[in-house]
Amino acid sequence: MTSLPLAQLVDSMPEDVVTVLAGGGAQAPAIEGVELLDCPEAAGDLPPGQLLLAVGLDPADDTAGDAALRAAAGHRGALAVKCALPAPTGFVDRATEQGVTVLAVDPRVPWTRIQQMVTTLLAARSADPGTDDRRFPGGDLFALANAVAAIVGGAVAIMDTHQVLVAYSNLPGQPIDETRRRGILGRQVPQEAVADHLDRELWGSDAVVRRHRPGDLPRLAVVIRVGQDVLGSLWVAFADTDRRPVGDHEATLREAAGVAALHMLALRRQVDDDQDSRNRALRSALESRARTDRLTGIRLPAVLLGLAATGEVDDRKTDDRETDGTMRLRADLMRMLDLITLDGRSLGHDPVATVIGDRLYALLPTAAPASVPVDHLLDHLADRARRSHRRTYTLVRSGAVDSPAGLHEARRDIDAALDHLHDERAAPGTYRTQELRADLVLRRLLATVRDNDDLRTGTAERIAAYDAERGTDYLTTLAAYLRHFGDVVPASAALHIHQNTLRQRLRRAEQTFGLSFRDPTQRLLLSVEIAALGK
Repeated sequence: MTSLPLAQLVDSMPEDVVTVLAGGGAQAPAIEGVELLDCPEAAGDLPPGQLLLAVGLDPADDTAGDAALRAAAGHRGALAVKCALPAPTGFVDRATEQGVTVLAVDPRVPWTRIQQMVTTLLAARSADPGTDDRRFPGGDLFALANAVAAIVGGAVAIMDTHQVLVAYSNLPGQPIDETRRRGILGRQVPQEAVADHLDRELWGSDAVVRRHRPGDLPRLAVVIRVGQDVLGSLWVAFADTDRRPVGDHEATLREAAGVAALHMLALRRQVDDDQDSRNRALRSALESRARTDRLTGIRLPAVLLGLAATGEVDDRKTDDRETDGTMRLRADLMRMLDLITLDGRSLGHDPVATVIGDRLYALLPTAAPASVPVDHLLDHLADRARRSHRRTYTLVRSGAVDSPAGLHEARRDIDAALDHLHDERAAPGTYRTQELRADLVLRRLLATVRDNDDLRTGTAERIAAYDAERGTDYLTTLAAYLRHFGDVVPASAALHIHQNTLRQRLRRAEQTFGLSFRDPTQRLLLSVEIAALGK
């Protein structure tokens, strides 16, 4: 279980908010959680290692104070009380005698703020014992942003060098302005704020700088770098009434930038051996018809995405050598793979992706603690691809896949959907296989009819041969007539002929090919056979 040494917890709190009254040192318990202790007598079910927030306790009240101390001692936890300093001597002495660590909280700070800070610091806690000396010892970038926000009391945003918003704090009640709102929605620094984001004073040093654009909340910012390599920047927006000097948060923000640098280096290496291994496992599952029971490193249930480029790319091969168009297409797909992997992770997803032929497939686990829904992620990726790749894409997503065997079936549906959308010249965008189910079933039905002589009467083929030999147009006429459910008026309009002309053609077709349009079975089979011929 995640725990935080009490001394580190206290050091991570804002100055003068929390003070150690009794205990502490090497004997102090490691904190594993935080609980409200508004009724000491009901504390029997609490787990050990909790920071107990003594809501409503007056340390000068001996009876209530002793009950709270007994609760903390019985659960090997620490006790936090609100009191002005110096604290009542008798209470401190009894705490020392019982070996209970007691923290004094500034009475002006709400208990909810203390609870929030402890929770976020624990969320950012790394399991690596080698990082015990850090104030922000791990977690992901979102946990780090929340931890910084809880400590300094502002709203945190972390950007990379491409002005992409890779993480932000999401604690309740944070200050927000239009720039932050648009940045979070678009995952990008708004265009009008880019010049401020690229300020020379910020990127040229490691100092914390203050910025206040007209119409925005005031901000503090610090560059994120490793040596001379700049990775991004960390920004904190404060309520407009907050006029504290930069120095109040200098150490906190600089240390947070150092921790952020480690995370951002890791983001640059997301397509590592583990990612490659999972990508290969996905490719194998999509290509193989074998229904294996296990997929190493792949989490299910998940949504499978299929992506195909649109435009004038020639993806055909000449003399077994890829054309320039195909090579460009594959390069763009590999860039999209990196984009899905990196941006997906920064938005709380855990994507696995692979390129097969001229299509990219990605798997997004539905149980991931994502900061944005899948649909928002897809909109973001499409926008990034359009701006940076100068190419548009058609994307199809499956429903939830809950078994390894379902991955191959999901790919089959996605491929059929992409083929259908291409044939129909559909606009680039995002589609769902469920919404295209009728079209996919029809495509498979027609393909089966084309491939199986036993499923055809041969009538449509005889009519096509007759047209080819004599220059008539019976097949197109019958296709329009059947497509409009035997209604002569719209069918003749679609053919641009008079209604009587259509009626004459229908009578001749019945006589020539032995048809009866009054027979529903003949109409159904002829409709299917004509559609199978592509008419």
